[in-house]
Amino acid sequence: MAHSESFAKSAWVLASIVVVVAVLYLAKAVLVPLTLAVLLSFLLSPVCDWLEQRSFGRIPAVLVTAVLGFSLLGIVTWLAVVQMTALAPKVPEYETNLRAKLHSVNNYFVEALSKFTETTEDIGQSLPQSQQAEPPQGTDERPYSVRVLSTPASPLQVLSGTFGTLVEFLGLAGVVIILVVFFLVRREDLRDRFIRLVGTSQVTMTTQMLEDAATRVSRYLSTLFVINATYGIAVGIGLYLIGVPNAILWGILATTLRFVPYIGPWIAAAMPVGLSLAISTGWVAPILTVVLFVALELFSNNIMEPWLYGKNTGMSAVAVLLAAVFWTWLWGIAGLLLATPLTVCLLVIGKHVPQLSFLEVLLGSEPVFKPHRRVYQRLLAGDQEEATELVDYELLNKPMAEVYDKLLIPALALAETDWHRGELDERRHQFILQSLKEMIRDRCPLPQATQPTKDLRDSTSKRPFILCLPARNEADEIAAMMLAQLLTTSDFLAESVSFTTDANELTRIFEAHKPSVVCISATPPAAVMHARHLCEQLRGSFPEFPLLVGLWNADFDLAKAKERIGRVATTHVVPTLAEAQAQVVALVQHVSPRPEQQLQADSDTAIVAARRSLIGM
Repeated sequence: MAHSESFAKSAWVLASIVVVVAVLYLAKAVLVPLTLAVLLSFLLSPVCDWLEQRSFGRIPAVLVTAVLGFSLLGIVTWLAVVQMTALAPKVPEYETNLRAKLHSVNNYFVEALSKFTETTEDIGQSLPQSQQAEPPQGTDERPYSVRVLSTPASPLQVLSGTFGTLVEFLGLAGVVIILVVFFLVRREDLRDRFIRLVGTSQVTMTTQMLEDAATRVSRYLSTLFVINATYGIAVGIGLYLIGVPNAILWGILATTLRFVPYIGPWIAAAMPVGLSLAISTGWVAPILTVVLFVALELFSNNIMEPWLYGKNTGMSAVAVLLAAVFWTWLWGIAGLLLATPLTVCLLVIGKHVPQLSFLEVLLGSEPVFKPHRRVYQRLLAGDQEEATELVDYELLNKPMAEVYDKLLIPALALAETDWHRGELDERRHQFILQSLKEMIRDRCPLPQATQPTKDLRDSTSKRPFILCLPARNEADEIAAMMLAQLLTTSDFLAESVSFTTDANELTRIFEAHKPSVVCISATPPAAVMHARHLCEQLRGSFPEFPLLVGLWNADFDLAKAKERIGRVATTHVVPTLAEAQAQVVALVQHVSPRPEQQLQADSDTAIVAARRSLIGM
């Protein structure tokens, strides 16, 4: 039943997407100017708000903003048209130089191809006559060439086509200007109507979505416009100094095409580079032109953009490219220019509307997995190398205790939980545990408690010894290894034991080291039960002995867990390795040294307690 409901829901979402895409495609004649007007209103609204804050009324502020904005756009368009008009008659003059340049560049390749052709012909002539291809059989008549000549367009047809295109462009511009003015004047009313249309029960969600979309899109468009305008001005000045004709045109083109992600700047660079080849007799101007565009692009991508807005759009690089392809297919050139702002709006909608959350997953730049889940996923896939790289990357800027608490312990808890549920087979489970052990050992060498030497006993007499015991299984042992590694410093000597350690070995460790604090390590899902069982056995033999219980990655009520383990003065419960470190320091400082006679008298009791502890594990 649940599967059928999930399938029906997925089918409904897919059908809705298909309908929306079809409407966008069929109604593009109406939606393109409407979308362009909405985005321009986002771009101009900060200017309008600024004027209103300077005692301008709503209508005067909107009119001044619209006049300034569209006048600037008209001036730039007029300059581009003038520059194109001036460039057109000079194109034939540049053709000879360009052909000579291309000929000199391709001369080597032409000669190499000629030599290859001659060699091939010589080999063909040296073949026996029977192996050579026979000439095609046919008549001696030569074929006649046929050309289809179309009737040249009349001056009236040319005029009507040009005039129709101009009228269409002016009509589109007029519609956009009127819509922008209307949106700026009635922006609060339109916002309220949209919220009411969505529903009064969704006021909070819709308001947050609109504010997020307006802020993010407006900031993005404003910043992108400033960056692109600066980029275009630098291109124009640089080309003028190099000596490339019509530098203003190429600067305007660079500004416009840079709204197209990734490929736009290089399309804008292709034409000035080709023109520099055509006008110069040497290679200095083309090389300088290429260097200019490369330097400006590197400066813009690595300094200007991170400084001004960084990753405020929240879109991944793949989403930007796919959005460009999708909107170009849907709306043509207009869709290519509007692709990124429209996709930002979709990303915001997916962030605030639960039913469309897949848009945020597909388009967003934020990782879909938390770091510890990424480590677990890589280990689950058998990729220990990438999992280790993730851990090493986190260790670059974070202390080891924090990385263990937020990365490896949660990944270990996920593996144990899935294994107990039967969702993880034994082979993968053992691979994950072994990989985590190797990661811990690679961080720094772990002390071994199985073969104590005289030097180790001497160091133990000078430094407090901390013994880390696993509560039950191998996962607990791995967590105990992490804790022992963190506690081993110039002030402490800490060691962990295997969960398979037998009674005699554990007894020898107690006799050799006389631990100051015993730490019990327990991981989910049965951490409290296993830790309580071992604590009861140790407290029965050592009621005054300091015990530290680590319930790692605890997602339950810690107070209730303490109640189940037992509120004893010598037993302390912590949820993280960092807190365990601090608690061990406090316990060692408050533990008074016991007389040597008392230590010897407790030896037999320690042996019994060690054996009982092993039974509990």
